[in-house]
Amino acid sequence: MSTVRVDMWTDLGCPWGYVGRRRLELGFEQANLDATLDLRLHAFELDPGTRTTPISIPQIFVKKHGGTIEDAIAAESRVASLAKEVGLPFTIDRLAANTHDVLRVLQLATNQGLAASWFAQLQRGYFGATINPFDPAELTRSAVAGGMDADEVSDVLAGTRFSAEVARDRDDALDRGATGVPYLVIDNRVALSGIATVTDYARAFTALTARV
Repeated sequence: MSTVRVDMWTDLGCPWGYVGRRRLELGFEQANLDATLDLRLHAFELDPGTRTTPISIPQIFVKKHGGTIEDAIAAESRVASLAKEVGLPFTIDRLAANTHDVLRVLQLATNQGLAASWFAQLQRGYFGATINPFDPAELTRSAVAGGMDADEVSDVLAGTRFSAEVARDRDDALDRGATGVPYLVIDNRVALSGIATVTDYARAFTALTARV
């Protein structure tokens, strides 16, 4: 059976990347190809200067976009509806902070072939508010549950290992024309910027394989 490679640049806290990935997977299933999906995740740190001390989602929304707390709640409610449509947990009762350490652990997971599976579980826990990934102990437990070694994860979090790789991934996406996440490249041929529908993803996969 053949594989279809998809490179996806993402960040932990972006709800569009969270929902977009699930739509991508459902679109691939809908295309009903005689192939498997080879999803490769890359870091795109959206807000490198964000504070490391977690704050609430409404607070960071107002800080970044302006408006009121009520505006933030309304925006989150719209995304919650989209997440629910594809079977994903989503709550406003989660925190936001700098994601650099999470993305450094993502690099470790990538090196061990665990990135796609681990990050999916981490985001479900994060957006469902069942895990605080900005707590090193909780992040480590999540990584260990995803198949990584506890001592190696602790070593990564204690220093600056993989910081260069996180920056490199972001620069690579920017060089390709990305302005945010999700940013995807399917089969090294078609780039998609922003969230698409399940049907649009299915059509993209079908069209690509038809041209092989």
